Amino acid sequence: MEIVVSTFGWLVILALCLYGIFKWGYWFVRRQRVALAGQWVVVTGCDSGIGRAVVHRLLRHECSIIACCQSEQACVELRENGVAAALQIDLTKSDEILSIASEILEVSDGRLWGVVHCAGIVKPGFIDYLPLSHYRDVMEVNFFAVVDLTRRLLPALRQAQGRCVMVSSVDGLVSLPGNAPYDASKFALEAFADALRTELSFWKISVSVVNPSTLRTSMSESFFELHRNAWSAMEHEEPAGDWKQQWPLAWLDSFIAKNTENLHRIAEDPVVAVRDIEHALSSRHPKLRYLSGTLAKTFFYMLWVAPESVSAKIKRMTIQPPPLRKS
Repeated sequence: MEIVVSTFGWLVILALCLYGIFKWGYWFVRRQRVALAGQWVVVTGCDSGIGRAVVHRLLRHECSIIACCQSEQACVELRENGVAAALQIDLTKSDEILSIASEILEVSDGRLWGVVHCAGIVKPGFIDYLPLSHYRDVMEVNFFAVVDLTRRLLPALRQAQGRCVMVSSVDGLVSLPGNAPYDASKFALEAFADALRTELSFWKISVSVVNPSTLRTSMSESFFELHRNAWSAMEHEEPAGDWKQQWPLAWLDSFIAKNTENLHRIAEDPVVAVRDIEHALSSRHPKLRYLSGTLAKTFFYMLWVAPESVSAKIKRMTIQPPPLRKS
């Protein structure tokens, strides 16, 4: 008996030592960096939020940044901040994507170290009162624009054996109620990134996906109020529709008030995602996926790996107050 106990004790010690060696090796490998100074990096969605913060972080590395913005004002501000080029673009227009891609290839001399897709829009609402146009609008920016721009910039990424970083969301891992268009676009983005990663591996191009949880950005802070846009649009399309009995305006007011308060409590600093994007661009061994934020690493990871029956019950409880369920 003593021999068994002694052997077990030594096995535990050995296991702990091996685990420590593994963790140290993992930490050492992840800390190795490449110099970003002078490297050309494209960042989309630079008007505000994560995209703007990424630009400021990369400027510290003395990168040559090509910032893509929706507004001319943002372009002016970023040029003053020191980016190499700031280009105005409407990501819903294929001809503008083609033009911008050509300009990027010319400015960077056909050699890009990184392409960071931060641009995105959200049009939330429950499916009963979500017009189909909202799905199309969100997919256009969050998915089709990413596919189009990435494909056109692949020759420059091959030249540098560079990095492609896509900002997805925890919604790309776990679809949440009240946000179907956005979730669908992020699930599509995940599939595209997975296929792209495998195909570009022959040229040693790294493709990383960043999955932030709720962050303190202008998009997330207005999230629940944006439900009114979908509700109003459906009221215009189907003013006498059955949907209004299940999701009346009084319910919507209560839903927005309650959940906006909860959102402000859980939202995290965008720096958690910015640091992960920085790592994906600068590490010699970037991760395939980054779960950005405490909730991403805990609650949403649990929903992602849990049995679907368990995950579904938890997600159902997030709809507060529940719909009226009138027959």
